[in-house]
Amino acid sequence: MSHSDAHQYCKRLSNSSHLLRIECDSENTFVSSLMKPHSAAWIDARARFDIVDGSAGLFAPGFVLRWPNGKIVRFTNWAYGNGVELIDRATKCVHLLSSGEWRNAACDTPATVICEKKLHRPTVRFCPKHWLYMDATQSCYRAITRTNMTILDADNRCFQLGAEHHHDAMLASIGDEQENQFIKDLAREKNPTFDFVMLGAFGRSNNGDKWQWMDGTPFTYQNWDRGMPFGKRALAVLVMNRRGKWINHYADRILSQYNAVAVCKFKP
Repeated sequence: MSHSDAHQYCKRLSNSSHLLRIECDSENTFVSSLMKPHSAAWIDARARFDIVDGSAGLFAPGFVLRWPNGKIVRFTNWAYGNGVELIDRATKCVHLLSSGEWRNAACDTPATVICEKKLHRPTVRFCPKHWLYMDATQSCYRAITRTNMTILDADNRCFQLGAEHHHDAMLASIGDEQENQFIKDLAREKNPTFDFVMLGAFGRSNNGDKWQWMDGTPFTYQNWDRGMPFGKRALAVLVMNRRGKWINHYADRILSQYNAVAVCKFKP
């Protein structure tokens, strides 16, 4: 069955089912252990060509591997001689091998179909250790600091910390003034002398209407400092200053020397 046929097959099973999506090492190990030896199964991700995408670490035209909802595939386990950098227009899909490794694949080649669906569970209103719950957003937050850390480094660290608890954490989005204040207070608690807070948004330096949050939250609430955003860079990222106001910054520049804190977020 081709990748497109497999994707549609899983969707037809129920409203909440979909083709296999793997987001951490333990899940990768579990699923591959269920497969027949020397077999391959489809992963519900497909490479898309982007001109530039700072949230994916892409600052030149190239392919980015994404889930159907547009989110970047962060956990991978590529076999030797495979990987995102080797994707081309003929191999934009991915096989999971019974060994647990991932392989570049043409989307029309046949492979095993593994579908999955989330179990219905009561709403969880607590967070793992070191994470703080905000009732208004029903989300968990964690402030982190590290030397020589760019925003891309910080977002990768958020992903690692979330994956420890099987959650897809990333740099925080902000939906309103209350959440903006909450994140500022959390950063101050982590480092009372902080200068900047790293946030999870990217966009055009000189246009406040061309920004978006990495987690897909609508970019409706904005709290730009006077004169911001500014500059001519095609892609910039977002930080908060000590007054809670937003400024744009270079994604690949280290902020740690400015006493920076990063705030991670996920919905439990």
